[in-house]
Amino acid sequence: MDDWKNLITYGAADSGSPDQYIELSQPLLFLNYRTWCLKKIFGAFDFSGIPDTWDYDYFLVNLFTVGYLAITDTSIGVIPLRCGVTGVNVFDRPTTAIFANPILGNFERDLYSEDPASACALVRLQYDYKGAMPIVDKYSRLLSLVDNAIAINLRNSKVSFIAFVDSKQQAASMESLYRQIDSGRPAVYMKKSAGLESGEDIYYNHVRDTFIADDLQLLKDSIVDDFLTEIGLNNTNRTKRERLIVDEVNANNDEIRSNVQHWLDTIRNGLDRANRLFNLQLSVKLRKFNEGKADDTSKAEDA
Repeated sequence: MDDWKNLITYGAADSGSPDQYIELSQPLLFLNYRTWCLKKIFGAFDFSGIPDTWDYDYFLVNLFTVGYLAITDTSIGVIPLRCGVTGVNVFDRPTTAIFANPILGNFERDLYSEDPASACALVRLQYDYKGAMPIVDKYSRLLSLVDNAIAINLRNSKVSFIAFVDSKQQAASMESLYRQIDSGRPAVYMKKSAGLESGEDIYYNHVRDTFIADDLQLLKDSIVDDFLTEIGLNNTNRTKRERLIVDEVNANNDEIRSNVQHWLDTIRNGLDRANRLFNLQLSVKLRKFNEGKADDTSKAEDA
């Protein structure tokens, strides 16, 4: 959970001067995209039947970042709790959930018992008991690298030429010339003796040849689409959606569902056990989005 604490406190860091920003932006951008990716994952799943007494954010954070949590009966009622797992059965699966809560103390629950007093329902994200952080970190790094490259490319595009001079007087004259040009004056005049006489003394930075921010933005859109596909959100070719044909849309929808179906099935198995043990009405659905925007009616697709 240390990563999670860093994720919600990083904003207190001093970003420094604009010059320092270019150097410091990589870790800050990474943490920013971590938050962005996690919010996308949280929003992709529509849970219903969650009791009002549960901390919904606590439930989501542990399920998707840690990879699992257990629903069990306690002295304050049936609640979801972070836990560890131990033991092994014939299928090499853990048999016991271990809880260490600062309020409720230390205790254990059986993962397979049907007695509500001694059992719990382990709600997992996937088969290996791991969370979604490998995916989140992968795309956070890629997106932060692209944003960093865009920032550097934009900054470098500000310098259009370098002038080599022989004296401070010439430097002052050239600086005055540049200010007049930059201000938009239609005509600028200066003495030959005050400026440069040879074009060989001016180096032109061909900004157009080195400006790739627009290509980087397209790459960023592609990376975002890949991430959204992995977490089950419709996104097919967001920048050129009008050119899509029905088969392309259907193919993308199939890929989206195949990527998250395991998550949905595994979560649902845990929720079904909790419903059976503790008479709850928990369910999960994959939320639907239209044209990349959330539907106001919060329509969802059954898992």
